[in-house]
Amino acid sequence: MRGISLILLLVLLRPLAWAAPWVQDDGGLYTRIAVASEEIEGLQAYRGDIYAEYGWTKNWTLTSKLEAVAFEEAQDFNAQGWRVSARRKVLKRGNLVGSIEFGALQGAAISGLNGCETIGVEMRAGAAWSGKLRKIDTFAFAEAAGRIHTGCQRHRYALGIGQRATKNIWVVTQVWIDRGSQNTKSDKVQTELLWKGKVIEASIGYRQELGGQFEEQGIFIALAKRY
Repeated sequence: MRGISLILLLVLLRPLAWAAPWVQDDGGLYTRIAVASEEIEGLQAYRGDIYAEYGWTKNWTLTSKLEAVAFEEAQDFNAQGWRVSARRKVLKRGNLVGSIEFGALQGAAISGLNGCETIGVEMRAGAAWSGKLRKIDTFAFAEAAGRIHTGCQRHRYALGIGQRATKNIWVVTQVWIDRGSQNTKSDKVQTELLWKGKVIEASIGYRQELGGQFEEQGIFIALAKRY
């Protein structure tokens, strides 16, 4: 029974690093490394990912990601995955931006099992805003994504908001809603404290499953740099 549960649990595991509809400046490079300790139905797991964005032009940004998850007492279910994509800015009105994104991905660590670990395609669309909200520096974004594999589909909706708490510290909250074929109902919330310097960012956060089929929670730390 535990082995069957692990297979289903891996379907629900999702990436740590959050992406949003913004694009990088022409020639700009952003990299982020994150590690997490997770508890899933009482089983201990560790996750790590490396994420990068490169501003190919002022309107096009290329992204890539490598991810791996390892279970402490169930090594047979350890998994890896990768994703590459291209994001295009399609809207810019004042502080509001919009983009579309498409790419390819593979691996149970990113896509899940039951057919979703095969090579698939991903499409995204989103909008983001930044400015002042009640005199507080704020950003917010919304995004919808779809993934298609042979015999497997995934749909994700994400909402996020961040507000400046001090000169360099932001509080960022995100909500993910996942649906699709083969036991994929999952609703997660994540809150992190983000320290933003001129080129370096560091964060620590907590993520919890709200209403899915399995109990899941985890803490993570991340370090990012802009070039």
